[in-house]
Amino acid sequence: MPSTTNEGVELYFELHGNSESSKGALVFAHGAGGNALSWWQQVPAFSDAYQVLVFDHRGFGRSVCPPEHQNALYFETDLLAILDAAEIDSATVVCQSMGGWTGVRAAVFHPDRVRGVFLANTPGAVHNQAVADNWAQLTKRITEGGGLINRAISEPFALNHPDRALLYQQIAAFNTGAAPNLRDDDVGVSPDQVLDSKVPFHVLASDLDPLFPPELLSAVANDIGAEQSFVEGAGHSTYFEQPTRFNEILGEFLGTLP
Repeated sequence: MPSTTNEGVELYFELHGNSESSKGALVFAHGAGGNALSWWQQVPAFSDAYQVLVFDHRGFGRSVCPPEHQNALYFETDLLAILDAAEIDSATVVCQSMGGWTGVRAAVFHPDRVRGVFLANTPGAVHNQAVADNWAQLTKRITEGGGLINRAISEPFALNHPDRALLYQQIAAFNTGAAPNLRDDDVGVSPDQVLDSKVPFHVLASDLDPLFPPELLSAVANDIGAEQSFVEGAGHSTYFEQPTRFNEILGEFLGTLP
């Protein structure tokens, strides 16, 4: 599988689907509990119509990164390096949780390379008062819930689909590096910066998400002028728990892009 290098880190990526598609490229940016493997329910769904790119963020999966180079400030330039290596001029970026920092910062600082951003269960790098208030409580919620991975899938899903819940944990186990500090003030961008990018955004929220609840994501969507959608009965990882509904909503957003 191909790889490229940015700021001293070798970045793993995969290309799937239709490289000649007039609809362009679709990039999936995983969260802190995932890697390129996480998108096994999305890649087949979109490969006929799009060129699909999945990758491992630095420090995740097969993109090995020394702790001193694990910083979300590199995320958007990592993405650009991958797009360059794949010979993709611009793409729509689908972001799960941590992946939102990649998509938002890429749109703000390199809007010519981003056709649209789909924020799934994440505010991304957007910093407003609602996000600040949520961060103040997030560490406590993660600790009480037994850690990030245990909060990434909902309890009903784990009880009803123990096989798929185990698969989620097995995929996450490939991540052995340190997680980046997403709360770094230098990483955040303002809603006005997002609006100035002119990049279309969509924000998806789920009612059982304990990390980034619907009221938070609605406030973010309002501040950045994004379309919004809401999924019932899903936790933080809607793409994994309800892939059919997730793919439908994503497909509808893609249909609105020029």
